[in-house]
Amino acid sequence: MFQVLLLISAFSQTALSISDTAGFPVIAASVCSDSTIIGITDSEGIVLLTTEPDSIEVHSIGYILWKGQVPSSGHLVLVPVPVPSGIVISVTTSRRGFRDRFPSTTVLDRNDIEFIARTGLRSLNSRCSGIYVREYGGAMPVISVSLRGSDPGHSGYYVDGHDIGSSMDGLPGLTLDPIVFSGIEIARGGGSGFLKGGMAGALNFLPESPKLPSRAALSISNNGALNMSCGVTTGRNRMALSIRRLVGIESTVAHDGIILFNGNTDGFRYGFIAAASGGETESPDWSPPTDGRRQRYSLDGWLRWILSNCTLSTDFRTGRHIYSSTTPTVIDDTHDELRGSLTIEYDLPFICFETHMAGRTVFEQVWSTSLGERDRLTGDLSFSSGYTGAISITGSTRLNSISKGDTRFGTVLSAGVPAFDSLFILHASGSKGFRRPTINDLYWPEDTFARGNPDLKPENSLETEIGVSLSGCELIKLSTTAFLAITDDLIRWEPGSDGIWSPVNISKALRKGIETEVLFSYRSLAVRGSFTLLSVTDDSPESTNYGSVLPYTPDYTFGIDSGLDIFNEIRCSVSLSGMGVRFKNYSETSWLPAYSIVSAGLDMPLPFTGNFSIGTSVDNLFDEEYQETSGFRGKPRTFSFRISWNN
Repeated sequence: MFQVLLLISAFSQTALSISDTAGFPVIAASVCSDSTIIGITDSEGIVLLTTEPDSIEVHSIGYILWKGQVPSSGHLVLVPVPVPSGIVISVTTSRRGFRDRFPSTTVLDRNDIEFIARTGLRSLNSRCSGIYVREYGGAMPVISVSLRGSDPGHSGYYVDGHDIGSSMDGLPGLTLDPIVFSGIEIARGGGSGFLKGGMAGALNFLPESPKLPSRAALSISNNGALNMSCGVTTGRNRMALSIRRLVGIESTVAHDGIILFNGNTDGFRYGFIAAASGGETESPDWSPPTDGRRQRYSLDGWLRWILSNCTLSTDFRTGRHIYSSTTPTVIDDTHDELRGSLTIEYDLPFICFETHMAGRTVFEQVWSTSLGERDRLTGDLSFSSGYTGAISITGSTRLNSISKGDTRFGTVLSAGVPAFDSLFILHASGSKGFRRPTINDLYWPEDTFARGNPDLKPENSLETEIGVSLSGCELIKLSTTAFLAITDDLIRWEPGSDGIWSPVNISKALRKGIETEVLFSYRSLAVRGSFTLLSVTDDSPESTNYGSVLPYTPDYTFGIDSGLDIFNEIRCSVSLSGMGVRFKNYSETSWLPAYSIVSAGLDMPLPFTGNFSIGTSVDNLFDEEYQETSGFRGKPRTFSFRISWNN
């Protein structure tokens, strides 16, 4: 009889699986009913509920509170808190995201993705502190992302942890449409010593989880831009697709398409992303007009095999970039690149620490009509360890060696301390980072606009930051971080006396600033804001520019976004973003003025159509005239309309 009762009890339990938007299980999430904990998820993100209450609440640090009925599917997805900067999360075997390595990381969710996809990556300025993005150069734009006042080449770019940076210039090796992703991790600070790319941070684009429902959308703008996208789940796999018609400021036209496929099964995580794009470019107003065209094709793939505490990973990327023009000069330039890597990782407990070790080798090769044939082999050894208790501590170190080069060393140490019954979290970190010159930096042949510099030295940096986060309050979340970074032999592309741009080493540069993010949520109203004060100066006493602000770095950036739900169905939103003055020379006699842009939107379900909804929005509502960068106008007032379907 006792065994029968146990069997009946087992069958009466409800299994609930909880994951995040990237498909990773959420561990130690608390499931509550009537303010009482009725279960906590295990290492697989699963909790067994002995009863099924009318409604539940799910709490987990770093994620938005979930409320509602237990889903009939037995699975629910938690969305990362949009403003988790300053929360230090230790290294774990279940989720080795950028939040494990960087104390200052902002995680954007699907709602942010849809806004950014509609307005362009430059709208990241209003979604995250410490970042400003320029998107210019025509329908086939140049994407320039600066973190904490750094050069764009100092930022790393990843999809699900896979490096998508071009071997030639370190910038994204494909034309990215954010709509195919579920979120973005934007990590700022010195942890980039462990990542290929820069010393200022990285962007990690998160694929959609196969556990998310299917979706589709169509949007059109008054300038003729068009976007069709969808996301479909098949078993344990997810495929996202986007096709776009892009229109530049001067009415140039381009087209692109992207497919993202990812999944997991029996210890394997895998994915690939294929992209193709082509279209017209635009020249700055200080140079002769051009009829230039760009084409870009790429294929990236990755595979991870998780064997208990050991993970084997391999990935590759291949791409082709073609640029041609007849005016003002005849150019027919083709760049091909290939990269492959192999990584071995091992996790093990060490006393009370969670420890991670990794070895990685990367081979890169470039064939170019202008650069010739170039290749290099890189090897990395890294070690990380984390402890979570009354105090959270994480430390990492990395040793990097490259063929035809020297060996470099990077390290990061971060600590987080809860205060006032965990209402606040204090955090601090220090790091030593480095970055090697890119192939373009070294070998770009002289043309009308630019030339390389084969005598460039690698960069080295020391950075420290300290901050505080208000995270224990449901109504408001707030974080403030101050940082200071000193970089030796900083590489910057600057115009010479002949007007041709070339990379140079600045003996020493000083970057400092304060980043603030806030999220206020009350019933149907949500307001989020970010503000960054920034100073980037030449700190070389022997330089004639000593103490001068480095060109094209704003003295501040800001963004405010508010949303209001009316009748729990209609969503109204208004956002304001902008940045301060950017000097164009060291003498500070020429500058780009400060500007601010207002955008607004309205979304609502389509009556009598089930899962369809419609939305309309206007970007740059007051048609503000401004420049993204020197010689390139910003996006004028643009209206868009979209229709969406969610299963």
